Amino acid sequence: MTPDKRNTLPKTQRKFPLDFSLTTVNIVLLLIFFFLVSGSLVETEELTVDLAETSELPLDRLPRPLLLMDVDDKLRLNGDPVTSDTLLSALTPLLNPTAPRLHILADRDVAAGTLVTLIQRPDLRGIEIKLVTLRQHKPKS
Repeated sequence: MTPDKRNTLPKTQRKFPLDFSLTTVNIVLLLIFFFLVSGSLVETEELTVDLAETSELPLDRLPRPLLLMDVDDKLRLNGDPVTSDTLLSALTPLLNPTAPRLHILADRDVAAGTLVTLIQRPDLRGIEIKLVTLRQHKPKS
């Protein structure tokens, strides 16, 4: 024997090649069962969104200054009608000089683009804007 043949182990021949298909099928079935079970745990109530609704409110109970937005692009500042041109002049005396803040209550049917355009007006920069939302409590049946 040569020295190379002494230090090596004899080669064994396998009768059957390794087959991983059964293991793969088991893993796939386990994943399918997992997603079936975990998908049924999510309730449909968790997927719904409650939209804010506005109604006739006593304005004295809401934060001030309050800008009301109607669907017809009508604006009211603390109940008084204003236009987009006169908004800043009517708003300036109502603002706190140390922390200027404007509260906006928009009707639920106001287009989002209209609200964003109002918020991004250059003349309102430096004024903190807070959106006021209302939740109507539905009686439990």
